Amino acid sequence: MSPRPDSPATPTGSTPRRRAVGDRAMQRALILALVVGMALDVVVIVIAAMSSDSPALVGALIGTGLTLVVVLPTLAITFAGPRMTPVSMAATVLGSWAVKMLVVILVLIIVRDMAGVSTRWIGLALLVGAVSAVAVEVTLLARSRQPLDVEQVADPSEDQSGS
Repeated sequence: MSPRPDSPATPTGSTPRRRAVGDRAMQRALILALVVGMALDVVVIVIAAMSSDSPALVGALIGTGLTLVVVLPTLAITFAGPRMTPVSMAATVLGSWAVKMLVVILVLIIVRDMAGVSTRWIGLALLVGAVSAVAVEVTLLARSRQPLDVEQVADPSEDQSGS
Protein backbone atom coordinates (compact mmCIF):
# COMPACT_ATOMS: atom_id res chain seq x y z
CA MET A 1 0.00 0.00 0.00
CA SER A 2 1.71 3.19 -1.13
CA PRO A 3 1.12 6.51 0.58
CA ARG A 4 -1.00 9.14 -1.10
CA PRO A 5 0.99 11.94 -2.80
CA ASP A 6 -0.43 14.51 -0.38
CA SER A 7 0.22 12.27 2.64
CA PRO A 8 2.79 13.44 5.21
CA ALA A 9 4.50 10.04 4.89
CA THR A 10 5.97 11.02 1.53
CA PRO A 11 9.71 11.76 1.32
CA THR A 12 8.97 15.49 1.26
CA GLY A 13 6.80 15.30 4.39
CA SER A 14 7.89 15.59 8.01
CA THR A 15 7.07 12.03 9.16
CA PRO A 16 10.32 10.38 7.94
CA ARG A 17 12.36 13.16 9.56
CA ARG A 18 10.48 12.69 12.84
CA ARG A 19 10.99 8.96 12.61
CA ALA A 20 14.72 9.45 12.10
CA VAL A 21 14.83 11.75 15.13
CA GLY A 22 12.93 9.13 17.15
CA ASP A 23 15.27 6.35 15.96
CA ARG A 24 18.33 8.38 16.98
CA ALA A 25 16.80 9.18 20.36
CA MET A 26 16.14 5.49 20.97
CA GLN A 27 19.66 4.55 19.92
CA ARG A 28 21.15 7.17 22.27
CA ALA A 29 18.90 5.99 25.10
CA LEU A 30 19.97 2.38 24.67
CA ILE A 31 23.67 3.22 24.42
CA LEU A 32 23.45 5.31 27.60
CA ALA A 33 21.46 2.53 29.29
CA LEU A 34 24.16 0.01 28.35
CA VAL A 35 26.90 2.31 29.69
CA VAL A 36 25.04 2.88 32.98
CA GLY A 37 24.28 -0.83 33.38
CA MET A 38 27.88 -1.85 32.71
CA ALA A 39 29.27 0.86 35.00
CA LEU A 40 27.08 -0.36 37.84
CA ASP A 41 28.02 -3.96 37.11
CA VAL A 42 31.71 -3.01 37.29
CA VAL A 43 31.02 -1.62 40.76
CA VAL A 44 29.36 -4.93 41.71
CA ILE A 45 32.35 -6.87 40.34
CA VAL A 46 34.80 -4.70 42.32
CA ILE A 47 32.79 -5.19 45.52
CA ALA A 48 32.63 -8.95 44.87
CA ALA A 49 36.39 -9.05 44.26
CA MET A 50 37.06 -7.16 47.49
CA SER A 51 34.92 -9.61 49.46
CA SER A 52 37.66 -12.28 49.20
CA ASP A 53 34.96 -14.74 48.22
CA SER A 54 35.77 -16.53 44.98
CA PRO A 55 32.18 -17.69 44.31
CA ALA A 56 31.02 -14.07 44.71
CA LEU A 57 33.39 -12.85 42.00
CA VAL A 58 32.44 -15.67 39.64
CA GLY A 59 28.75 -14.99 40.28
CA ALA A 60 29.18 -11.27 39.64
CA LEU A 61 30.99 -11.99 36.37
CA ILE A 62 28.25 -14.39 35.24
CA GLY A 63 25.59 -11.83 36.22
CA THR A 64 27.37 -9.18 34.19
CA GLY A 65 27.47 -11.53 31.22
CA LEU A 66 23.74 -12.11 31.59
CA THR A 67 23.23 -8.35 31.70
CA LEU A 68 24.93 -8.15 28.31
CA VAL A 69 22.69 -10.97 27.06
CA VAL A 70 19.67 -8.88 28.06
CA VAL A 71 20.81 -5.46 26.79
CA LEU A 72 22.94 -6.05 23.66
CA PRO A 73 20.26 -7.67 21.46
CA THR A 74 17.94 -4.74 22.15
CA LEU A 75 20.71 -2.35 21.13
CA ALA A 76 21.36 -4.33 17.93
CA ILE A 77 17.66 -4.33 17.07
CA THR A 78 17.53 -0.58 17.60
CA PHE A 79 20.21 -0.01 14.98
CA ALA A 80 18.74 -2.57 12.56
CA GLY A 81 15.14 -1.50 13.17
CA PRO A 82 14.86 1.44 10.76
CA ARG A 83 15.57 -0.94 7.86
CA MET A 84 12.97 -3.50 9.01
CA THR A 85 9.29 -3.69 8.26
CA PRO A 86 6.99 -3.32 11.27
CA VAL A 87 6.13 -7.02 11.21
CA SER A 88 9.75 -8.17 11.03
CA MET A 89 10.67 -5.67 13.75
CA ALA A 90 7.94 -7.02 16.05
CA ALA A 91 8.97 -10.61 15.32
CA THR A 92 12.62 -9.79 15.98
CA VAL A 93 11.87 -8.04 19.27
CA LEU A 94 9.63 -10.86 20.50
CA GLY A 95 12.07 -13.52 19.33
CA SER A 96 15.02 -11.80 20.97
CA TRP A 97 13.16 -11.57 24.27
CA ALA A 98 12.33 -15.27 24.10
CA VAL A 99 15.97 -16.16 23.41
CA LYS A 100 17.23 -13.81 26.16
CA MET A 101 14.93 -15.33 28.76
CA LEU A 102 15.82 -18.85 27.61
CA VAL A 103 19.55 -18.11 27.96
CA VAL A 104 19.12 -16.52 31.40
CA ILE A 105 17.00 -19.41 32.67
CA LEU A 106 19.35 -22.07 31.27
CA VAL A 107 22.42 -20.41 32.79
CA LEU A 108 20.69 -20.13 36.16
CA ILE A 109 19.66 -23.79 36.02
CA ILE A 110 23.20 -24.87 35.08
CA VAL A 111 24.94 -22.91 37.86
CA ARG A 112 22.22 -23.48 40.47
CA ASP A 113 24.05 -26.24 42.37
CA MET A 114 27.66 -25.26 41.63
CA ALA A 115 29.60 -24.55 44.82
CA GLY A 116 32.07 -22.27 43.01
CA VAL A 117 29.35 -19.83 41.90
CA SER A 118 27.29 -17.55 44.11
CA THR A 119 23.77 -17.26 42.73
CA ARG A 120 23.18 -14.27 45.02
CA TRP A 121 25.91 -12.35 43.22
CA ILE A 122 24.57 -13.45 39.84
CA GLY A 123 21.20 -12.06 40.83
CA LEU A 124 22.71 -8.87 42.22
CA ALA A 125 24.78 -8.18 39.11
CA LEU A 126 21.86 -9.00 36.82
CA LEU A 127 19.49 -6.88 38.87
CA VAL A 128 21.82 -3.90 39.06
CA GLY A 129 22.97 -4.05 35.43
CA ALA A 130 19.84 -5.05 33.55
CA VAL A 131 17.26 -3.27 35.67
CA SER A 132 19.24 -0.03 35.77
CA ALA A 133 19.72 -0.23 32.00
CA VAL A 134 16.01 -0.74 31.46
CA ALA A 135 15.18 2.11 33.88
CA VAL A 136 17.52 4.51 32.06
CA GLU A 137 16.13 3.38 28.70
CA VAL A 138 12.52 3.91 29.78
CA THR A 139 13.26 7.33 31.28
CA LEU A 140 15.11 8.59 28.22
CA LEU A 141 12.55 7.21 25.79
CA ALA A 142 9.72 8.82 27.74
CA ARG A 143 11.54 12.18 27.61
CA SER A 144 12.33 11.94 23.91
CA ARG A 145 8.99 10.51 22.79
CA GLN A 146 7.87 11.93 19.50
CA PRO A 147 4.29 13.24 19.27
CA LEU A 148 1.81 11.15 17.36
CA ASP A 149 0.32 13.17 14.52
CA VAL A 150 -3.20 11.98 13.85
CA GLU A 151 -5.72 13.85 11.74
CA GLN A 152 -8.92 14.75 13.52
CA VAL A 153 -11.86 12.66 12.33
CA ALA A 154 -15.20 14.40 12.06
CA ASP A 155 -17.79 13.20 14.53
CA PRO A 156 -20.60 11.46 12.58
CA SER A 157 -23.21 12.89 14.95
CA GLU A 158 -22.26 16.43 13.82
CA ASP A 159 -23.12 15.62 10.19
CA GLN A 160 -26.74 14.84 11.02
CA SER A 161 -29.00 17.85 10.90
CA GLY A 162 -32.39 18.37 12.40
CA SER A 163 -33.03 14.99 13.98
